[in-house]
Amino acid sequence: MNVPTPDELHRLVRNLRAEHDSAVLYDALAELEGDPRQSCVYRELARGERRHAAFWEERLAAAGRVIPRFRPSTRTRLLTLLARYLGIGFIVPSVIAREMKDRDDYTGQGDARAAGMAEEEHAHASALRVASGGTLGSNLRAAVLGANDGLSSNFCLIMGVAGGGASASTVLLTGIAGLIGGACSMALGEWLSVTNARELALSQVDREMGTLHPDSSHASVLSAGDARSAAMSSFLLFALGALVPLLPVCLLPTAIRIEGSAVVSVAALFVLGLATSLFNARSAVFSGLRQVTIGAAAAAITYGAGRAFGLLVGG
Repeated sequence: MNVPTPDELHRLVRNLRAEHDSAVLYDALAELEGDPRQSCVYRELARGERRHAAFWEERLAAAGRVIPRFRPSTRTRLLTLLARYLGIGFIVPSVIAREMKDRDDYTGQGDARAAGMAEEEHAHASALRVASGGTLGSNLRAAVLGANDGLSSNFCLIMGVAGGGASASTVLLTGIAGLIGGACSMALGEWLSVTNARELALSQVDREMGTLHPDSSHASVLSAGDARSAAMSSFLLFALGALVPLLPVCLLPTAIRIEGSAVVSVAALFVLGLATSLFNARSAVFSGLRQVTIGAAAAAITYGAGRAFGLLVGG
């Protein structure tokens, strides 16, 4: 028998731990779920993950390796804690994203592909969507993205004006205008988007049913959402994010306002990056640092552009 390479052993152990983690998480969700039918779905998913774990244990045993002792990962413990206190819907997008990542990983592994694991992981994600929905998780993901839009845009706006050498009052006014104008723009865009979707659904229902009286209670119309609620949510989320870089400009001494705004904004970007790790199957640290890198780079570019403009006009 061929002696497995260190990389091969690392792959087997990584797959084994991932399957154990998934099984532990699904068992926890089954315990937390109040609906007996959905609880059974989570237990079945846990059994499927344990079958996968047994497959990797056999592979390790065949290679003459001792099965490593399993301890749930930090991510699994965190997701279980969040599901316990914030509800299963909160973590659904993260679990689905992980299943799809496992599917993609297994697609590139010959032994896993031959065992049908890629297809099974995809089936797990589909079953999870059907069993749990994902409305709350989707709303939370939209909330994170909306707050990030407000934070990033106003951070860049404030840095650009500050780079141009504007006075403290001008920087403050710019930040306030950026918050209000951006929030209104986001609210209007969301209202138009939902309204157009509802109107399109109504017109399709009218054509299908051959009636001149729109049925606003039809499922396809209701699924488009409520335009007023969507607009209000977009306004508040954008404003909340835009307030982060603005508060230091309002509260700190003039000499350190810009530096304080940058520090607070970078910290907030990292926190939002951590939140996105719940939905993208990436590590929390990676997601946080990626968010900081992109956001800080955008702010640095706008600051540089403002600085260049200020020098050109003699500011």
